[in-house]
Amino acid sequence: MLKIFNTFSLKKEDFEPFDKPDVKIFICGPTLYDYTHLGHARIFLTYDLLCRFLQAKGFKTDVLVNMTDINQNVFNKALEQYTDYRTLTRFYSDQFIKDLKLLNITTITRLAHVSDYVKNIIQHIIFLMKNKNAYSANGNIYFDTKTVNDYGAISKQSRKQLNLHRMDIGPNKKNQEDIMLWNCSEDFGFSWGGDFGDGVPWWHIQDTTVAFENFGTHYDIHGGANELAYPHHEAHFAQYKALTVGENPVKIWMHVGLVLSNGEKMSKSLGNMVLSREIAEKYGQNLLRLYIFSTHYRDKIDYNENDLIDKKSLLEKIYNTINKTSDNTSQVISNLINEFFKSFEDDFDSPKAIEIIDKICTLVLQGESIRLQDFEKIIGVLGLSV
Repeated sequence: MLKIFNTFSLKKEDFEPFDKPDVKIFICGPTLYDYTHLGHARIFLTYDLLCRFLQAKGFKTDVLVNMTDINQNVFNKALEQYTDYRTLTRFYSDQFIKDLKLLNITTITRLAHVSDYVKNIIQHIIFLMKNKNAYSANGNIYFDTKTVNDYGAISKQSRKQLNLHRMDIGPNKKNQEDIMLWNCSEDFGFSWGGDFGDGVPWWHIQDTTVAFENFGTHYDIHGGANELAYPHHEAHFAQYKALTVGENPVKIWMHVGLVLSNGEKMSKSLGNMVLSREIAEKYGQNLLRLYIFSTHYRDKIDYNENDLIDKKSLLEKIYNTINKTSDNTSQVISNLINEFFKSFEDDFDSPKAIEIIDKICTLVLQGESIRLQDFEKIIGVLGLSV
């Protein structure tokens, strides 16, 4: 039975999708104002691995990635470059798609640009206001977090702790932790018209609307970096519950550890990005996958180029094993293949899977036999192209 660590419960849970064999997965996608760095790449590689394994086990995966093209950083960069935000975001959207191809990420089924959903966002905000989950303050619209049970459950914060966060600061808010849905008070040079005034849809409601309009009242896995647990995923969960009037619209909250650079978070703002395309073009996506998957997805990675290069010896073994395949698979290798798949059943223990494939290659090169189809099956789960 597949077990996945659920951030909501802080334990590994048996995974049974709502509508088996279909598995609906929502991934918090890129903000479209720069290229994809290694931290972003790790997220999408992780869920590509997840989907490849699920597909190998007979599930059908439907992966939705929201593309954030309405954002303060987007607006600021568009102003800096004297261009329209739509031109800027479509450029980086195209670059993101190119990066996915470079990384051999083939399991994403839907890319949704937030700007295509503004009318839906407005409808959702109207619904939340009618149901007393949202209110107007100083011209802006806020979500009243106290109207939803268990707010703080994902980030494991009490109401007292939540009240220490001064979210989306503005006068006349009911609660400090309430989150903005619609911003009418800042001038970005353009706005959208809504029943509550011209403004800009704010971050958290964007993802909620994209997920709801594509997946409806429930989906199976919500994915993203662990730094998004609060406030973003907390807000998303609260809004989804309010829109669906359901207590459990998402089965699993699955978070991926950060990629660091010299001990600091890799980010655009810190200027310490390592671009995924540069790594893929220099070393190939196979080596990058072996490097990323050698650390458990929930753990941090402090990027070191030498550690990446160290995976070359295993990659060579894999290439050599392809040339040593036979007409049958020995019992010893069959047992290891079973262990390989079982390792993923335990919260996607990819480091253990990497160790097993190393052992398989070593034994085959020493004389054990493996069929080409069997070897292609296991390297296919890892997304290696050979």
